[in-house]
Amino acid sequence: MTDSNLRYAPTRRRLLRDATLTSLGLIAAACTPAPSGAPSASPGGASSTKGGEFHGGWPYVLAPQGHWNYYATNAILGGSIYTDLFISSLAVYNWASAKYDYWAAESAKQNGDNYEVKLRSGLKWDDGKPFTAKDVVTTYWVGRLASYGIWNFIDKVEAIDDLNVRFHYTKPTSLGERLILRNGIKPDSVFGSLAKKAQDFYTGGGTNSTDAGKALIKEMNDFRPTNPYSIGPYKIDTASVTAAQLTMVRNTGGLFADKVNFDKIVIYQGETAEITPLVLNGDVDYATHGFPLATDKAFQDKGYRIVRGPIFTGPALYFSWDNAPELQDKRLRQAIAMAFNREEAGKIFYGTSARAPKYMAGFPDSLVPNWVNSGDVSKLNAYAFDVSKADQLMKDAGYAKGGDGIYAKGGKALSFELYFPSDFQDWAAAATYASDALNKFGIKITPRGAIRSTQLPDMNNDKFQIGLNPWGIGNPHPQASLVRPFREFNKDATGGGMKYPLTQTYSGGSINFDTILDDAITGYDTSKQKDPITKIALAFNELLPIIPIYERLNNNPINDKVRVTGWKPDGDPIYTQGGGDNFTIVMLMDGTLRKI
Repeated sequence: MTDSNLRYAPTRRRLLRDATLTSLGLIAAACTPAPSGAPSASPGGASSTKGGEFHGGWPYVLAPQGHWNYYATNAILGGSIYTDLFISSLAVYNWASAKYDYWAAESAKQNGDNYEVKLRSGLKWDDGKPFTAKDVVTTYWVGRLASYGIWNFIDKVEAIDDLNVRFHYTKPTSLGERLILRNGIKPDSVFGSLAKKAQDFYTGGGTNSTDAGKALIKEMNDFRPTNPYSIGPYKIDTASVTAAQLTMVRNTGGLFADKVNFDKIVIYQGETAEITPLVLNGDVDYATHGFPLATDKAFQDKGYRIVRGPIFTGPALYFSWDNAPELQDKRLRQAIAMAFNREEAGKIFYGTSARAPKYMAGFPDSLVPNWVNSGDVSKLNAYAFDVSKADQLMKDAGYAKGGDGIYAKGGKALSFELYFPSDFQDWAAAATYASDALNKFGIKITPRGAIRSTQLPDMNNDKFQIGLNPWGIGNPHPQASLVRPFREFNKDATGGGMKYPLTQTYSGGSINFDTILDDAITGYDTSKQKDPITKIALAFNELLPIIPIYERLNNNPINDKVRVTGWKPDGDPIYTQGGGDNFTIVMLMDGTLRKI
């Protein structure tokens, strides 16, 4: 039940946005934000809120490498938060209310083994063609070539009529709602012929592993539409696309064209180094980049608001079962978790924008109360920094310190290499901190860095002893996070990853993490999934197959002094949105944000 899109691409931007791609098979799930409210009317009437520009930033790719096929890699702005403004999805999740707010869809419902979506009427693509069920059907048949995760659970999608679409489940799952509602819809006028080929191929029994399947997937990836397309409130002005910036202008027939306020959305191109001076100069109103502590302070000194919402991910220590066999003893992993201050490891680079998880359940703390049975939450060990307890665990495991201060057993001292991505400055800082602390504790650690495009394949191919990989993901269902240590960087990795055996014994008995991960998403009733999630959480907490170091919070600067107003006050539930349902995009779409 896995697909190629489950694997984590080795880019910093993708790491930070994590869960924005809901095509991620088993690591996606259901949840979306309710409308944040209409813009407040001014004395002159609502029309006074219209006009102006909103300025953001994103590291998009230019032509000829960049293109307009949003199924393939290197699409211009592909994978960004801003694609919602032109290839809008059917709905968006409200993390505070745990309900979906409908966008291109008007409503949706489960009807037996069918999920039925009713579309909004009257919408038009930017070329003037009407938006219909055919566009949704085309999106998902081509999406099957692109490994959209919903195809792990359905066998067909069909148009009932012009405004109604039916998805048929063969494997009931609570993940399905998000996997259907949170993919950008593409036009049948552009992708229809490819969708027809895909539908004929798959309904005829074709599979991706065949030469014919590989050829069709290649055709999908190689396809290059002439122009961008939009069903959202904005469309990309192709003449504006440069190495420095691009502009989106109004799509008058698109979704929420009557609600959005700005005439233009300007996106500056660049990663953190390029965007930072633009924010400081007042050229950018909002940025999602990962800013270091000094930059964060500089933004505050300029009077900018900083939103520290959840990202639901961060770095974790992964252990090779074969290359570091001493660490097969859970007591050593437990000792390591307490032997260095994980809270400090995050604060070195991010200050208050990082926090050590207190539940150590394998998924983000904020999800634990809703998914772990209430009587079991108190059983979760926080593994707080405690060198004395860590030392006792080492002694219990038969280790004693030698004259060099390093723990040894049977004449063999504990010595490992810690492999980290050197181009992730925050992770590099955490790796250095952990290495120093563990050396001081008595486990010899030699840190080694390599760029992520080298380090990740090495980790996937089990060419490491201890290494850094991400834990957690921005998805409201915890199974999506739990897939990461047990499947994504383990059995589903190209070379077996850390090769952690998925059948284990803990104080609660025997557990097969692989099968129980399936139990945790089976059926449409999420209340019945709490028992398997609780069992995984308790077992994970005791066994610590990986050690989450910290959970990253975003530190998004908001400039409300130049162009944009209407931002909700600090503490508003809108700022609890997961990254895949970005709060700024929600407030742009519903008209909350407007010109000053």
